[in-house]
Amino acid sequence: MRMLKHCLLLIFVLPLVACSPTRNAVDGDGAGYALLTPNAGTRAFMLREDDAFARQVAAHNLQCRNDALCAK
Repeated sequence: MRMLKHCLLLIFVLPLVACSPTRNAVDGDGAGYALLTPNAGTRAFMLREDDAFARQVAAHNLQCRNDALCAK
């Protein structure tokens, strides 16, 4: 019975401990995302071949500029 209790403890507690953050996002250097800065060739390719993705990058960068925790 004692062995079962220890096994159950490991099964349920270890994933919680392993997935817990080690520090707060406010203490870090960002909220987990950063400004996207593709080079000129990549920008030209996105605009030419994948307009939808280029719009997503622009929307991401707009949100990042407005978010204080976004790494710039």
